[in-house]
Order: sequence, then C-alpha cells, then structure tokens
Amino acid sequence: MIMKKNLLKTSLLLFAISLFFVSCNEQPKTAENKGTNSMGQTATVEVGVFDAVKLKDQIVGIIKTAPAPVEVADFTNKVGVSYMSNLTVPTQNVEKYLTAVDQSLAMGMYKFDLFYAKAYNRKDVVQQLLAVQKNLGKKLGMEAELAKMNKFDDRIKKNENNTDSLNAIVMAMMNEVGASLAAGDHPGIYALSYVGANIEAMYILTQVALMSKNNTPLVNFLGQQKERTKANYSLLEMTAADAAVAPIFEKMKPIMDIFNNNQTFTSKQLAEMAPLVASLRAGIVK
Repeated sequence: MIMKKNLLKTSLLLFAISLFFVSCNEQPKTAENKGTNSMGQTATVEVGVFDAVKLKDQIVGIIKTAPAPVEVADFTNKVGVSYMSNLTVPTQNVEKYLTAVDQSLAMGMYKFDLFYAKAYNRKDVVQQLLAVQKNLGKKLGMEAELAKMNKFDDRIKKNENNTDSLNAIVMAMMNEVGASLAAGDHPGIYALSYVGANIEAMYILTQVALMSKNNTPLVNFLGQQKERTKANYSLLEMTAADAAVAPIFEKMKPIMDIFNNNQTFTSKQLAEMAPLVASLRAGIVK
C-alpha cells in the first residue's frame, strides 16, 4: 500500500515537472486582431510574440551600423536607370495591412518607395507617400514620430515647387523620425520597418538589373549588398519568435546563402537571387 502511494506521488511529481518544462519551452502567445468581417465580427489569430524591448540595444546597434536603404534609390538614379512606379507598393493598398507586423513591414516598404521617388524628383509621389507614412504611424501608435513629421508640414508646403529644397526637407524629416524610433519605445517597429525598406530596395534593385541591357554596374552594386542582407537576416532572426515573422526569416535564409557562398557576383547570381527576393516580397505585399 505504501509502495503504491509512493508510486502515485512520484508519477504526479514527474507529470508536474513535464508540464513546467513544456510551458517554459512554448513561445508566449497573443491574440492579434486580423480585422472585422462583413458581419461585424472581429477575427483574431493566436501568434507567438518576441520581447522587442529586451532586444532594443541589439536592434539599434545593427541598424545604426548597417547600410541605409536610401543608398539603393540614389544609386539607381545615379547610373541612369529609369524610375519604375510599377515596381513600387500601391499606395491605395495601405488599408490592407491590418496587424502590427504587417504595418511595420509596410511602413518600411513605403519608406523606401518614398526615397525612390525623392531620388527621381517625383514630388507628386513623395506627397502621397508622406500621407501613407502618417497613416501607418497613427495605426501603430507612433505619437512621438508623428509629431516629428507634422512639424515639417509648413516647410514642405512652402517648398513643394522647389525640388531641391523639398528633397532636403523630406530627408531631414525621415532622419529625425528614424532617430526618434531608435531612441523611443518601438524597437519592434524600428526593426521590421528597416527590414521592409531593404526588402523593397533589393526587390527594385534586382528587377531593374534584370531589365537593364547594360546591367554590369547594377550587378556589381548588388554584389556589395552582403552587409545590408546580413543586417536584415540578423533582425529577422531576432524577431522570428513571432509566428508572423518566422516565414519571412525562412525566405531570407537562401538569399543570405547566396552572399555567403559567392565571393563575386555575375548575372548568374542575379538570376538566382531575383526570384528569391520577389518571393520574399510577395509574401509581405498586400
């Protein structure tokens, strides 16, 4: 009888220990709003989350030392590649981004498109994209960053017909917003918006390289993007505990492998990379 009682106690103890370890190994979950259907019901999905606040110093460190997305936009203009609006993210689709992860990535993609339009003096597109940035910033609760943007409104209106001044003002505004994000309480948005901007940059770079007759400068420049890709890879690796980010990280791996496995870049590497980047982007764009 005593042996049976001891066996029962041991079994219960082992069961309790097993539950403890299972709960420790599970990623934390949260119900994320996926929008409202035609019947007025709110749809949610349970996703894993990561603690971006604990990773803030690492996130800021990676982004501050990584190449800036604007460099890609400026380079395409410098080598004489035409502006291709059909490669950018449609501004009318901004309302399709419903979750914080989607909105953060979209903010980055639209940010690169803003730099791309600015590089080609497309002030009409720049104005549209500034409105999109504010829209997403409001949805993401970025009050401090929105205040930084709003204080530039008068200067932008006064210089809307002066291309050089407008470009300088927009760049100053985006730099100030970036600095505010780096110092603020939204490291997750900061990380994913950087990733989104660089995915968009690499997509446009690879696509224009495929279409250009003399693409040697573009291919050579693409071969110099290992550090940019490495920064994206590192940020996605850090944030992949979020179930919504994990598939994006998986698609980044083969792109990183191309840089790791090739010391020189030719049209062969471009042909391998372009569809991988396009597939990665397609999984984000709505």
